[in-house]
Amino acid sequence: MAQVSAPPAAVGLDALTRALLSISDTLLFVLDEQGRLLAASSSACQRLGLADHPVPGEDLLGRLGFAAQRLAAEHFDAAGPRCLGEIELTLPDGERARFQARLARNAGPGAWRWLLALEDEDAQFCDVEAHFRAIVDTITDSVIVIDEHGIIQLVNPAVTQLFGYRREELIGHSINMLMPSPEHDRHDGYLRRYCATGEPHIIGEGREVVALRKDGRRLPIYLAVGELGHDGPHRFVGIIHDLSPRRQAEERLILLSSAVEQAPAGILITSLKGEIEYLNAGFTRLTGYTAEEVIGRNLFAANSVLPAIAGNASLCWRLLSVREWCGELADRRKTGEAYWASVTFSPIQDKQGVAMRLLGRFQDITQQKRDQEALAESEERFSEVARMVGEWLWEQDAAGFYTYSSDAVEDILGYPPEAIIGKHYLDLLTEADRHLWSSTLPPAERVKGPFKRLINHYRHRDGHEVFTESSGVPIADDKGETQRWRGVDMDITERKRSEDALRLRERAIEAASVGIAIADARTPYFPNIYVNSALCRITGYDESELLGNSLRLLQGRGTDAAAREKIRQALDSGGSCEVIIRNYRKDGTGFWNELLLSPVHDEQGVLTHYIGIIADVSERRRAEDERHELEIARQIQMSLLPKAPLRLSDVEVAGVCVPAAQVGGDYYDYFQHGDCIDVVIADVSGHSVGAALIMAEMRSTLKAELRRTHAELDSTAQLLGALNEVLHADLSGADLFITMFYLRYNRKTRRLRYASAGHNPPLLLRASAPTCIGLDAEGLVLGVNRQVRFLEEEMQLEPGDRLLLYTDGVTEMQNSHCEFFGCKRLCNAFSGLRQQTAATTLESLLDQLREFRSAKVFMDDISMVAMNVF
Repeated sequence: MAQVSAPPAAVGLDALTRALLSISDTLLFVLDEQGRLLAASSSACQRLGLADHPVPGEDLLGRLGFAAQRLAAEHFDAAGPRCLGEIELTLPDGERARFQARLARNAGPGAWRWLLALEDEDAQFCDVEAHFRAIVDTITDSVIVIDEHGIIQLVNPAVTQLFGYRREELIGHSINMLMPSPEHDRHDGYLRRYCATGEPHIIGEGREVVALRKDGRRLPIYLAVGELGHDGPHRFVGIIHDLSPRRQAEERLILLSSAVEQAPAGILITSLKGEIEYLNAGFTRLTGYTAEEVIGRNLFAANSVLPAIAGNASLCWRLLSVREWCGELADRRKTGEAYWASVTFSPIQDKQGVAMRLLGRFQDITQQKRDQEALAESEERFSEVARMVGEWLWEQDAAGFYTYSSDAVEDILGYPPEAIIGKHYLDLLTEADRHLWSSTLPPAERVKGPFKRLINHYRHRDGHEVFTESSGVPIADDKGETQRWRGVDMDITERKRSEDALRLRERAIEAASVGIAIADARTPYFPNIYVNSALCRITGYDESELLGNSLRLLQGRGTDAAAREKIRQALDSGGSCEVIIRNYRKDGTGFWNELLLSPVHDEQGVLTHYIGIIADVSERRRAEDERHELEIARQIQMSLLPKAPLRLSDVEVAGVCVPAAQVGGDYYDYFQHGDCIDVVIADVSGHSVGAALIMAEMRSTLKAELRRTHAELDSTAQLLGALNEVLHADLSGADLFITMFYLRYNRKTRRLRYASAGHNPPLLLRASAPTCIGLDAEGLVLGVNRQVRFLEEEMQLEPGDRLLLYTDGVTEMQNSHCEFFGCKRLCNAFSGLRQQTAATTLESLLDQLREFRSAKVFMDDISMVAMNVF
């Protein structure tokens, strides 16, 4: 037979057919319906010496003496190959070779219809491509065939599933695309070395490597590489097994094993008969027994390392019955030390649900038990102490009904504990307090935070009134919802009486400008029962000399008889008296005393005390030097300021003033008239005696205007306007001006009205707000123009709201870095003190200012007033 042309890969042949022709050792020829040549296998080209670039279309069957039509009619029934007999061909070296010719018909789709195979031996012939495809496609592992250049010739469906590529994305591309670095760069070198030297390296071996998916994810695989035949071009087949499931299982097994071994709880595994097979380090830590000492021993035996289990017959039978159990056990460690454990036993089952082993989990709760015992002991001790000191311990449900009461309630209110169980806390209060709390406090179930030192006004079982100081905390569930209240009440009835007397003295101090004396009106001659230090300074008498005597001690030969008679008539009638009288100090020197006598009545209207306000209004000599003059002026200034905080049941006010020099221009005041509380703060420009005198004049003018005006009818803006008009001439003459902020709080309506004369806006800290806001109102400073229109603003205050008034010396204070204290820093500091009283708030703010300043002396006057609404 003449040499047969072998065309390149014909158009219409699929990639798998072309790959089969490339790797097959059999002489294969692909023919069309008429028997014309479409392609030949590489082995056929090499064996028969076919041309590299022949022209396709040669009638190969005709050359061999066969007609395609006759073959189709006589030899084929659309399935199975047929033997055509033996043919003889001349090889390139001139030798003659005999081949068995077999022909198969392709009944499926595709451009080719005939596959002719020439075989040296009688081997069973089949549809090569169909057979190869059926075998490879049914293999669950991935199969890849490459040529000697690493180009992919054939893949099975498992490859596309494993690597995420479609078949057409792989065929014809380098196998390197499935390899990560560094194997990606080394693989071609392996192939070249093998083809050149025959050194196998990885050929014929299997090993674990890492492959690269289309999505970039790496996966572990087991790769076995072999060569397809050895006579023709090199072809290699790789069998790939995905190791990911096995690796994941191994990692999970290691993770679970480590978790069990490192678990803080003790783990014990036994057979169903109780023979110990495994224990972890947690079990050793709990009991002191090691694995060597325990494994092989029986859990239920007399010498068990867990006597608490072995000695419990019912528990042993339960576990031997392969039933779950959980509970607490008390046992002893190897050292003999006692311990407590929370224990759970459950069966370990196989895939069919059949119990295989017993799993025990031991959680050490020794410290928890000790804590519980200590807590119980502490609670008993606390209850005993509470009974001894007379404190009433109680619990209420979320709605405020008592669910528990200690015995002390009988000593405080006269009721046995069982008598108040089920009662609401409001039922025990006086009618006035019940109405107050009902109208001002939200329902108990809506209160989320604790309360401290709340003053309650109870009615004793026998009718008398009892005051207690109450503190309580809410007990919440996991969702933060209040389930009950727990608290304590302390009887402060006697202390309350003492505090009432103290408040009486404080009111007297607050009403006085300089000296204060309180006299007993129920005793003849009205003896003094209290005098302040200012009175001692004015008169020269010490406290012991003034107490027990009346103010007649200050009268002398020069005392006006008419003034004496006026005082006597006031005392006889129980009325008030205001008179200027000549008095004498202990050393005999005289002074003019502006005396104001005010009666004080109890709740029933009975006259009980007289308050005497003594002010030295004598003309004082001007000091010989400026320092002494400034000191005197400073005393005048400070005497004009309130002497103590104003504390009422629903509001408290406190102020502080720290002059920068001996004399400053700051001023503040607060006072109660009717249902209103007025608070004023002002800053006179300059730090001189003139500023202090202007401040004193302003205070006197303010007091006069307040006596003339009506708190409910006249506005704070009108008050500022009147002050500006009166003080304008003096301020202009002294080249001074005043900034002022004035507010008026109505206790009944909780309405706040205020006006500003160019003063710094006070800070309002709402109870429900995280930070504060400024209160500002339009208004020019006092003393610039005579006719100025001031605007009044107003708002509603709520319980828990707090106000801070201040002068510019606070916000304009600078530290060593020339940084201002500023409004923002002041607001943050004030917001952090919402639980403190007005007085302690000011003390804390002063401490922060001193710390910021890093110096004891301020560069400007510091004045602040704090007001808390309850």
